[in-house]
Amino acid sequence: MTQIPEHMKKTTDMFLADIRKAFGDSLRTVILYGPAARGEQHKNRLHINFMVIVDDNTPSELARCARHIKNWHKELITTPLFLEPGFIEQSLDTYPLEFLDMKTSYAVVYGDDVLEGISFEPSDVRNQCEREIKGKLLHLRAEYLALRGNQKALTDLITRSIETFRLVFAGALFIKGRDIPAGTGLLLDAVTAEYGLDASLFRTLTGIAHGDIKAGEAETDEIFDLYVEELDKLSNAINSMTGEPENNSGNMGT
Repeated sequence: MTQIPEHMKKTTDMFLADIRKAFGDSLRTVILYGPAARGEQHKNRLHINFMVIVDDNTPSELARCARHIKNWHKELITTPLFLEPGFIEQSLDTYPLEFLDMKTSYAVVYGDDVLEGISFEPSDVRNQCEREIKGKLLHLRAEYLALRGNQKALTDLITRSIETFRLVFAGALFIKGRDIPAGTGLLLDAVTAEYGLDASLFRTLTGIAHGDIKAGEAETDEIFDLYVEELDKLSNAINSMTGEPENNSGNMGT
């Protein structure tokens, strides 16, 4: 668990006030996670993520906060992840990557720390890693084809794909029994080193995502070819593993 970043306190206070007003005694927990909890910013993109645990998350109950959604989006807050008590414990075998990545960096805004004591089975993590990377690769190829020639949209695709694939990268380190860094840059460095991937390519992708590197159409074609090639390499490595870690460390948020 981390502390709420200083620059996020005004936003978290505003969000918590809205949520408490909407749900009252039904509210159990509010947790900040994702890029904002890691201290990472995405210009003009929704990147502030909250998990909210309430006694009842049926659509009619969640409608209590519907009037706040538009304002939250203006403040770059995504629509919250609403869960009922006990959902996390019952879902660790199905969605281990989501909660594993969440646990690398989060801050409790209100209520109990429901992530503190959770643990993951390596076989569950490996199985979801295999499913996710194969499915996400199919979507990445399709999106690239649809967006080819639109450099602004392709830059956004790179940004989104890195955030999407970080779930797999964290899982890939976990099943190797390695520490999982919270920051995306450090995470990319760790997974490229562990699996022998092209670190310079991932630095280029990060540079494009941050706006520090500009790439023309021909260069973008080459970069995406290499990107998919490296992800295929990671997919094959995960596919060949049993899901048993080399050791039992797998620390998160270092």
